Amino acid sequence: MNGGGMNPLLTSGPSAFAIMVLLAVPPGSGQAKDMGFAIQAPAPTFVDSGQTLGDHRTFGIAVGDIDGDGDIDAFVANYLGPSRVWTNDGHGLFTDSGQNVGHYEAHGVALGDLDGDDDLDAFVVINSGQDRVFLNDGDGGFRDTGQRLGPTNGHGLSVTLGDLDSDGDLDALVNQIDQANRIWFNDGDGRFWANGQNLGGTQSRGMAAADLDSDNDLDIYLANSQLADQVWLNDGQGNFHDSGQALGTTDGWGSPALGDLDGDGDFDAFVTNSMHGNSVWLNNGAGSFSALTLHFGQGNHVSLGDIESDGDLDAVTVEQLSGNFVFTNDGTGVFDSAVALPGSEGGLNLALGDVDRDRDIDVFIGKVEGFGENRLFLCTIPHETVWKPSGRIAPQ
Repeated sequence: MNGGGMNPLLTSGPSAFAIMVLLAVPPGSGQAKDMGFAIQAPAPTFVDSGQTLGDHRTFGIAVGDIDGDGDIDAFVANYLGPSRVWTNDGHGLFTDSGQNVGHYEAHGVALGDLDGDDDLDAFVVINSGQDRVFLNDGDGGFRDTGQRLGPTNGHGLSVTLGDLDSDGDLDALVNQIDQANRIWFNDGDGRFWANGQNLGGTQSRGMAAADLDSDNDLDIYLANSQLADQVWLNDGQGNFHDSGQALGTTDGWGSPALGDLDGDGDFDAFVTNSMHGNSVWLNNGAGSFSALTLHFGQGNHVSLGDIESDGDLDAVTVEQLSGNFVFTNDGTGVFDSAVALPGSEGGLNLALGDVDRDRDIDVFIGKVEGFGENRLFLCTIPHETVWKPSGRIAPQ
């Protein structure tokens, strides 16, 4: 569940629930100079909750009310150990539920009501095997359905859930590396079958779904590595065709997040790239994108949410080596200020949510092992200094 820009057809996407500390970048530091920022205040501030939430190479985090008690819990997909379900006490204090939801080299997870019983189930993507579906008993207890989806040598990266074929249930769009992406249709009871489509090439690195051409079905934005990014449009029945657009560079590792970045009512794209920097692409409302800002910052994954509580969507990015950032939106899609998140190196993925129910957005970061474990950071009233360019963020 992303922090903003949700499409009503899209119940759950590749969750990004980051954990970060916001501190000012000191004047004259290399990072501040490279980003081209000058001092300005105030900025959102995040405080480390002090919790350590696993150290098992966490590639995927999905957040939502898993146990039905009205607060946000977390399903953490681990690569080196069992995936875990962390339950929230309502004040942002998380406890391991003790469930062992698979030791399968998990790489991604999305939450959504897969069987129509009004609780959050889990679709888990495996990086070296077949994907799994776990159904929720309503109290946060998960049962493996026994489904083994995809090839035995599958290399899944992430999953997005949404009603792709307009039949009222949640289908699954699985992003794979070295293999074509796959669509799995849901029978309404949480049983999935392949529709036979292979979306895109074999080098996509991330995807997101939203109604990009304003025809009330879910389309797909694909971020690729050895190919320019693509937009695939839906005919309303879950059949997709390439729109023919070639967006951005043909190399790098990144992923998109979709939301109304410029306030015009359609879904735009914030696309990370670990080699060339992030980009913002604006939608004309018919699914055709044009670049607004290219190559600023750096990231592998991104999640959108109204971090500043000013009515527009901001972006939180994570990158394992260069660190993590909060980019704030001026309301037009220009991300005109950024705050570094020191102490969060080793980040692999993230998700956003109000875990302590104080009406602001907190962040959870999943890390590679040995970098201080997964962390949860709680948003506080802004008092920190930020680094802000005099105009638009300069291309990197």
